[in-house]
Amino acid sequence: MNRSTIGIAQLVRRATFIVFACAIIVGSIIFYLFFSAASMRHIADEAGALMSAATAVRAYTADQITPLVDRTFDGEFNPETVPSYAAQTVFKKLSGDLDDYTYREASLNPTNVNDIASAFEAGLIQQFEQDRSITELSAIRRTDDDAQFYIARPIIMESNSCLACHSTPEVAPKSMIDAYGSQNGFGWELGSVVAIQLLTIPVDDELTVIYELVAIFFGMLLVLFVLVSIAVMLPLQRDMIKPLQQLAQLADRSSLRDDNFYLPENGTDEIRALSSAINRLRTSLHISLAKSEQSEVQDPETSSPGQGK
Repeated sequence: MNRSTIGIAQLVRRATFIVFACAIIVGSIIFYLFFSAASMRHIADEAGALMSAATAVRAYTADQITPLVDRTFDGEFNPETVPSYAAQTVFKKLSGDLDDYTYREASLNPTNVNDIASAFEAGLIQQFEQDRSITELSAIRRTDDDAQFYIARPIIMESNSCLACHSTPEVAPKSMIDAYGSQNGFGWELGSVVAIQLLTIPVDDELTVIYELVAIFFGMLLVLFVLVSIAVMLPLQRDMIKPLQQLAQLADRSSLRDDNFYLPENGTDEIRALSSAINRLRTSLHISLAKSEQSEVQDPETSSPGQGK
């Protein structure tokens, strides 16, 4: 049965390919994970800063603006005094033309129907209501159109002053009833999660940049693989494989008694030393064979059987 053979060049090419294939795959994965983590940290920091700004506007409006306006206008309802209205208005000014950046204060029972919670937002409200230890939720949410990073915080009704507008329609300011009606935004209770702050930031551009960086990294490793293969294979072919092929030819010619052929002493130090040793061995062998043949010619013939003295 014939055994499959493989040359040194094939072994080296195979080993080089395996090493670089593993390096490209593992390196690309690590590169992707590293930049993904760095990008997500950057997005989370940006979202946290914007959310803190919105929370600060809410607190300033509730602590400073609302009491002042209430004293000035004798309890008349002014949307500008509502922390939710102030925070969302300031965020729109702050985000400018960045329409993909959104900030909402969604509720299951809002005064303004534009703030009614979607199914996703309602799920977040229920999470905060069921587990009061949760103070913030954040993750990447993928939809049919894009991917968004969101950060959500609960809005808990903690002040009795809020009951002036959200307990019953009878005690609410008439101007608020005229603006929003008497069907929504009532029946709120102290200590309950009445709404959430929800801020979203698009991440498709960030992910695209990561994919492009990984592709560039992959291409660089591929080019490096080609260059290293060339840098390894050319000297290997010149200094090892070719001299070894010549060595094999010498052994073949020696079996045919081609005395005029000697192995060139080139290649690496080891190959040159081997070539020189084989050449000396061939020379010594030829000298020994020549002496042996000469001695056989000069020796007298032995007597044939049957001859007498």
